[in-house]
Amino acid sequence: MALTKEALFALVALQEKDAVLDGIQKEIDAVPPKIAAAKADLEGEKKHIEAAKAKIVELEKRKKAKELDASSKEEAARKHSTQLNELKSNDAYKAMQAEIDKEKAAAGDIETEILQLMEEIDKARAEEKAAAAEFKKTEEFAKKDIEKLEAELSHAKGVHASAKAERDAAAVPVPASAMKVYEHARSRGKADAIVPVVGDHCSGCQINLAPILLGEVAKAKELVICESCQRILYRPAKAPSAA
Repeated sequence: MALTKEALFALVALQEKDAVLDGIQKEIDAVPPKIAAAKADLEGEKKHIEAAKAKIVELEKRKKAKELDASSKEEAARKHSTQLNELKSNDAYKAMQAEIDKEKAAAGDIETEILQLMEEIDKARAEEKAAAAEFKKTEEFAKKDIEKLEAELSHAKGVHASAKAERDAAAVPVPASAMKVYEHARSRGKADAIVPVVGDHCSGCQINLAPILLGEVAKAKELVICESCQRILYRPAKAPSAA
């Protein structure tokens, strides 16, 4: 495809602008994951609080159930105690007394379990308090980090917009046909879509170039593509002194 030296070196200048733009974009892309990580840390601390609260609720339920169970045993013992004087045989009296003793013992065991649950509840509440304090501390740090990162992101986006305007201006002198080849190379992961010929080889892939190809590069009248890496080739020494 027909080309001029000026258009070729305009493409080189465009690549320099794109390199700057790519660098800024990397800075922009690096910020959101950092913000997400800070928020994830905060969410993790919040889950600790929620887990502690859930544990307290569960322990309170178990304690309530035990209290109802103990109350039931105590009520049964009282009811049976009032029935003792109504019994007419000694064996029946002894059997009822044994049942009362059993119910009282069961109620006593349950009361012991209730006391243990109360200790667990106190411990769980202390854990919740500690988790809440840790969350507050993490929240303060996370808030500052996120604000700083968001400020960095905003600044980087502003710089990117300015660099993008410069890049677009640099693209104006580049012929559409050359731009198509250049952008195709970049789309394939080659940030250095146009590379200089050093000696007799492509500086992009280091392959030796055929003499006829070197001659075409030297003339700079057509867009010359490396047959190996598909990058655009040029001779830096042929660049105008003002470039």
